[in-house]
Parts: sequence; structure tokens; C-alpha cells
Amino acid sequence: MGDLSSLSNEDLSRRLQTLSEELEELEEERSFVLKQTGLHLPGHTVKRYEVQTQTLKDSISELKAELELRR
Repeated sequence: MGDLSSLSNEDLSRRLQTLSEELEELEEERSFVLKQTGLHLPGHTVKRYEVQTQTLKDSISELKAELELRR
């Protein structure tokens, strides 16, 4: 995610909020798409959701860890 130490607490909090919202939207979209009955999704579509979800979760964890270090 880059060097988080150069960011202010406000920037970190803002990024954390943005990433949390993106994760929520992605999980809603994934849930909706995967629940479509009769729709066969290629394996790469499911894998793409998994990769995007994990990437967002990892970034959120990094931000939380940096904020925690500053307390």
C-alpha cells in the first residue's frame, strides 16, 4: 500500500473509511451476482471477487495497524 507513515491520521482515517465502503460494496455485488439462479459464473469471476476482497481486507488491516501504532 506504500509508506503509510508519511500520511496524517486524518488521511489514514479517510482511506480506511473509503476502503471499508469499497469492501462493503464489493461484498454486496458478489453476493448479488453469486445468488443469481441459473447463472453460471466462470471460475475466474469468482476468483476475481476473492482476490479483490482479500486485497481490500489486507489494505484495511495495514491502515488499522498504522493507526493503532500511533495511539
